[in-house]
Amino acid sequence: MGRLKSGSGRVLLACLIVQATVAGLAGTASASLPGASSMLVRAPYLTDVTTRSVEVSWATTTQGRGVVEYARNGRCAASTATARQLGSPITVNGVREFQNSVQISGLSPRTSYCYRVTTGGRNRINLLGSNVSPSFTTLPRVRGTRPFTFDVMGDWGDTTNGAVNNGTLNTNQARIDALIAGSHAQFAVSTGDTAYPGGTQTDYGDLNQTGINISAVFGPRYWAVPGQRIPYFAVTGNHGRNSNFLSVWPEQATAASSAGVYRMVSYPSIDGAKAAQYPTSYYAFSTGNTRFYMLDASWSDSGTGRATGGTCGAHCAMYQVDHDAHWTVKSAEYQWLTRDLAAHRGGLKFAFFHFPLYSDDSTEPNDPYLDNIASDPGSLEKLLHDNGVDLVFNGHAHDYQRNIARPGGVTSYVTGGAGAQASPVGGHGCASTDAYAVGWSYSAGRGSACGAAPTPTSDAQVYNFLRVTVAGLKVTVQPINALGQAFDVHAYDFAKVAARPAGG
Repeated sequence: MGRLKSGSGRVLLACLIVQATVAGLAGTASASLPGASSMLVRAPYLTDVTTRSVEVSWATTTQGRGVVEYARNGRCAASTATARQLGSPITVNGVREFQNSVQISGLSPRTSYCYRVTTGGRNRINLLGSNVSPSFTTLPRVRGTRPFTFDVMGDWGDTTNGAVNNGTLNTNQARIDALIAGSHAQFAVSTGDTAYPGGTQTDYGDLNQTGINISAVFGPRYWAVPGQRIPYFAVTGNHGRNSNFLSVWPEQATAASSAGVYRMVSYPSIDGAKAAQYPTSYYAFSTGNTRFYMLDASWSDSGTGRATGGTCGAHCAMYQVDHDAHWTVKSAEYQWLTRDLAAHRGGLKFAFFHFPLYSDDSTEPNDPYLDNIASDPGSLEKLLHDNGVDLVFNGHAHDYQRNIARPGGVTSYVTGGAGAQASPVGGHGCASTDAYAVGWSYSAGRGSACGAAPTPTSDAQVYNFLRVTVAGLKVTVQPINALGQAFDVHAYDFAKVAARPAGG
C-alpha cells in the first residue's frame, strides 16, 4: 500500500504538502478563514460549471445581493455578476446566516478566470480580504481532444475521527480535502452522501462553529479550500436526502441543458412508504469526448414502508424502494436515461450514482435491484452496458473497491472513503469479480482486503478519492489515500474495446 506508482510525482508533491500542513491537525479545528472579512461564514465554492458558465456560492452574516467580480486570470475585478435575489436565510447551529449564489455566464470554453466575492451596494466589501483571488477553469468544448483530469469522491462531511465523534478534526477527511485542493483536477464528481449524519445546515456548517456534527463540510480544514477553485457535481445519497442538498449544491444549468431533473419531486406511496417530497437529481454533461451521467440511485434509510429487501435482507429495503421509484422501465429517470444514451452514441461514457452495483462490505452490500441479472432484463446495469457506458463510480460503502465487469455488466468502482467512518471489506467473503478492495474495522483495530490488495496497516490507507485522467479513449484511474499515496492505478484503452465515433 505504501509505495507510490510511477508517474505519480504530483501525488508525491501533494503528499509532502499535506504532511507539512496537516502535522498540527489534532484537536479542535481552527475557526474562520485567516485574512477574510468576518462577514464571510462560508468560503466561496463552485458548482454547475459548463463551457460558458459557473455557479459561485457562499454565506454571510448579513443579508444582501451578492456580487462576484471576475476576469480572465489577471485583473480579477474587470467584470461583475450580481445575484438575482437576496441571500437566502439559513440557520447553522442556531445562528442565522445567508446563503448567496451567483451564476457567471458568457464565459469562454477551457479558460481560466479569477474571481472575488463581495457584498452588494455602493461600498462593496471584499469578503476574501487579503486572501489570494481563487480561480477556476471552464469545461473544454464538446468533442475536444485535449486531455483532462477530474476527481471522484463520496461519503464525506463527517466530524467522526478514528471512530470517535467528539467534534475534533476529522484528520483523514482534512487530508483528502487538502490533496484535492492541491490537485490539477478541472472538477470533482460526487458518488453521494455529503454532510453526516442528516445533511442539515448545521452538519454543513461554516468557517467558525465547531463541535459534534457541526461544520463537517464547510469547516476551514474541509471544503473551504478546494471548493474555491474546483467545481463540484453532486448526486444524492441516503444521507442528507432533503431540500438542503439542492440549495447547497446548485446544478440547475447543467440539469436544464440535459433535460434532467434537479428539484424536489413528489413521490406517491411506494412499497407502502408514505407519499412524500424528495430531492431528485439526474442530469448529464459532456466535456471533451466524454459524457458524464449523474444519476439518482438512492433512497433514505427511513421511508421504506413494507419493503423487505428480498433475499438481500432488511438493510437492502432502501435498495428496493429506490428501484421501484427510479429504475423500473416505466420510471421517469429510466426513460430519461434511455433517451440520453441513445442521443449520445459515441465517445466515452461514465456513470456516477450512490448505491453500489457490487460491494464486499457486508453492511453496505451489492444492490441486486440494479445488477444485470436474468430476472430483471430492464436493470440499470444492463441499460448502461448495452449503451456503451465504460465505467461506473459508486459510493455508499465506506471503503475502496474495483470490480471487474461480469458478462453483460460494467467495470465499476466503489469510492465511499472521502471522510465518513471507514468500514471493513470481505466480512462475508470476497467476490471473484472483486479485483482490489481495502477496508478498516475500528472494533477489531485492523484492516481488511480483497483481490490483489495488501492489507492496510492504518485507516488512512482506506480513506480515498479517485483522480481520473482522460486522454482520447485512454483513461487512467488513480486512487489516492489519505496519506497521499497512489494505489491500484489502472489504465484502460477503450479504443481496443470497440471502434466508436467521437463523443458529444
